[in-house]
Amino acid sequence: MSPMSPPEMKPDTALLDVIRDDATSPLAFKNYPPNHPLSGSKHLCSICGDRASGKHYGVYSCEGCKGFFKRTVRKDLTYACREERNCIIDKRQRNRCQYCRYQKCLACGMKREAVQEERNRATRGTEDAHPSSSVQELSIERLLEMESIVADTSEECQFLRVGPDSNVPPKFRAPVSSLCQIGNKQIAALVMWARDIPHFGQLELEDQVLLIKSAWNELLLFAIAWRSMEYQTYVRINIDALRNASLPQLMCLMLGMTLHRNSALQAGVCQIFDRILSELSLKMRHLRMDQAEYVALKAIILLNPDVKGLINRQEVEVLREKMYSCLDEYCRRSRGTEEGRFASLLLRLPALRSISLKSFEHLFLFHILADSSIATYIRDVLRHHAPPIDGAALV
Repeated sequence: MSPMSPPEMKPDTALLDVIRDDATSPLAFKNYPPNHPLSGSKHLCSICGDRASGKHYGVYSCEGCKGFFKRTVRKDLTYACREERNCIIDKRQRNRCQYCRYQKCLACGMKREAVQEERNRATRGTEDAHPSSSVQELSIERLLEMESIVADTSEECQFLRVGPDSNVPPKFRAPVSSLCQIGNKQIAALVMWARDIPHFGQLELEDQVLLIKSAWNELLLFAIAWRSMEYQTYVRINIDALRNASLPQLMCLMLGMTLHRNSALQAGVCQIFDRILSELSLKMRHLRMDQAEYVALKAIILLNPDVKGLINRQEVEVLREKMYSCLDEYCRRSRGTEEGRFASLLLRLPALRSISLKSFEHLFLFHILADSSIATYIRDVLRHHAPPIDGAALV
C-alpha cells in the first residue's frame, strides 16, 4: 500500500497560540561551535529554504530534506497529493505534502542514483571492515543525522483524543485533547528515533520497551525545553523558586505551535510550565547548549541501566558509557576553555527527572493515559516499524 500525504489536521486552539514564524527556534538557527562542520553555513536548502548542511545528492539541502529524499528512494515510497500538486514547500510547511516535497527534490536536481551509489559504497565498506555486523557506530554525528527524522515522522502520525471516561473537566477537554494530539505524534516519532539508534535495536524487545517507557516523558519535556530556549518574550512573575524574576511567556510545544503562560495558568499546569522554562530552558540557554550536546543528552536519558526489570542491564550500561565518552570528548574538543562543561550539562538531568515525575501526576490524575497502554503502544510501534493506524492506543 502506498503511503498517502496526511490530511491537514488542525487541533483545537483553545490552549494553543500559533506563532507567525519559527525562525527564532533553536532548530532553525543553530549556534554551532567554530570547529563544527555545520558552522558558518552560507547556503540555504534548495527545497525548503532552511539552512543547508552541505551538498547532498547533487543539491544544497538541509538534513531534513536530505533524509526525506534518502528514505523515499531507499524504500521506493510512492506518495499522493490531496490538493492540486502545487503545495508550498518551505521550512514551515515542508512536511504537509510528501508528494510535492519529493517532486520539488527532483525538480531541484536531487539524483535518485546518488542515493543508491551511497548505499552500495556503504555496503561494500561494511563488508570489508565488519563482515559480521552492519551496525553503525554509536556517535554524536549519527545522532545529529537522525534528529531530522524525528521532525518528519511526527508529522505523519495520527492524533489522539481525550476519551469520554477521562476526568478532564469539560471546559478543558478540548485544549487537553490538543495537548494529547501533540504528545501522541511526538511519542511515535520518539519510539522510531530510539529504534534507529545504533545497537538499541539489538537489545531484547522487552528491554527496548522498558527503556522507552521509562524515558518518554523526560524526552518529550526535554524537547519542549530545547525548542523553547530562544523565545524571548518575557513576563514578570513571582514564584517561590524565582521571586520577582522574569520568564518567557511562551513554551514551544512543536515547531510553529506554542503554549502561552496564561493558558497554562487556566489549565492548572502553570507550575510545571514555569519549572520547564526556569530550570531547563533558561539554564540550557545560559550554557549555550548546542544541538550536538542536546542529542547526546537525549541518548543518555534513554539508555538508563537503572530501569527496573531489564534483562540485559550490562549491555545498556555499555551503551550509556559510550555516550558519556562521546559527550565528554565533544565538550573537550569544542569547548576546551570551559572547565566542567560536561558536568554542567549532566546537572540538567536531575531537574528534568523531577519535573517529569510532577507532570506524570497530572496525566494519571486525569486518566489521560494508563501505565499498560503506553507500554502496549511502544511495543506495537517497535514491532510494526510504524505507529498504529487508528492512533488510539493511549486513551
